Amino acid sequence: MRIRDLRLGADHTQESFAEITGIDRRTLQRIEAGVSDPRFGHLLRIAVALDMRVSVLTD
Repeated sequence: MRIRDLRLGADHTQESFAEITGIDRRTLQRIEAGVSDPRFGHLLRIAVALDMRVSVLTD
């Protein structure tokens, strides 16, 4: 999924990214695997952590 690629490009592990965003690591794992659709609040946290717009994450 795109979020995983962006996270890895920013040189974050799932654990460190979960800590930065305040999203549970298991939830982040499910989002990245495409098993779970992220809530808008999660998308906002991810976008802020990656310093980009939410629209980039949903393209």
